[in-house]
Amino acid sequence: MLAAGCRLVYLVSNPLEVAVAGNDTPLSVQDLHARANADLEKARRELNEIEALLRQTSNEVEKLQQRELTVSNRLRDLDVNIDRYTKADIKNFYASAQEVQMRLLTMRGQLEQLQYRQQATKARQSLLFDLVTALEPLLGAAAPASGGGAVAGGGELIADIIQAQEKERLRISLQMHDGPAQSMSNLVLRAEICQRLLDRDVDMARAELGALKGAINTTLQDTRRFIFDLRPMILDDLGLVPTLRRYVQQIGEKSKLEVNLMVQNMDMRLPAHYEVAIFRFIQEALNNVVKHANATQARVLLGIRDGTDGSRQIHVSVEDDGSGFHVSEVLADDSGRRNMGIATLRQQIETLLRGEFGIESAVGRGTRVEAAIPLPM
Repeated sequence: MLAAGCRLVYLVSNPLEVAVAGNDTPLSVQDLHARANADLEKARRELNEIEALLRQTSNEVEKLQQRELTVSNRLRDLDVNIDRYTKADIKNFYASAQEVQMRLLTMRGQLEQLQYRQQATKARQSLLFDLVTALEPLLGAAAPASGGGAVAGGGELIADIIQAQEKERLRISLQMHDGPAQSMSNLVLRAEICQRLLDRDVDMARAELGALKGAINTTLQDTRRFIFDLRPMILDDLGLVPTLRRYVQQIGEKSKLEVNLMVQNMDMRLPAHYEVAIFRFIQEALNNVVKHANATQARVLLGIRDGTDGSRQIHVSVEDDGSGFHVSEVLADDSGRRNMGIATLRQQIETLLRGEFGIESAVGRGTRVEAAIPLPM
């Protein structure tokens, strides 16, 4: 809430005209609140358009990267077996490689520009939302009647959910490109080599086929891990606890992080949306540990406890022995880049499950995030 006598300054890329046209009469708080809400909605629409362009451009970059990989494989084969190709073939190969590289460079530049616009629009959206929130206490009884605050908060939640979805889709697409997609491209090349060897040396072809089988199996396992990260099927079949046991085992093997899972009084199945939200909460928390904490150990606690008011609650805690951080500084980060993970965790608990979220951390003493969720009837 603004203190008495405090002067409010509205700073956005397209600032509102605070004075009414033709005179110097300042806008009322209600008018300023309405215009800020309108600009906030406009920023949300712009962000949606930018993110749609980002998806298209990212897909184009991915296709060009795949083409570049294919052309590079052909060039490597050309270097090894140059006597098998005509001068025209060699010229066409290098021309294709140059064309793909130039187009890829151009599209990457466009992608960077869109990402910059996305960050700038998010910053403007955050500033507008702060302004709307600051103005609401000054509206008196009019704000609850109009429902503007509820609309603004709901729109902000929807925008955050969409941004989180797009961020996850981009992460998965990049991992698929760097993992299975490149592996499959190499598999195609090795299959072509096997095909050529069949006419020259059957024993070498047989050995290459054995190696190809091993590479296919590795790619299959990588693909299964991606599917598990995207939506673990055993979550629906077996429930939350078996899914968590498998997940902490996988993340421990992949990241060399020792993860201990402790479960108490979780003999029953929870509603599906509870299990999904709790699993995503723990998944996001452990991903943050792996990416940022520089930790060697992590502990996950999940159980049902009695609350202070006599009700039963689901208690979730993820703790690590990593480097830690100053919580107040991260939460005060205006850019949103550092506190985005915390905001995601908070929304999963407070918005989706109507629970309570807390975080404790200190430099050199690790971090603990925890949640208390009302047990569903």
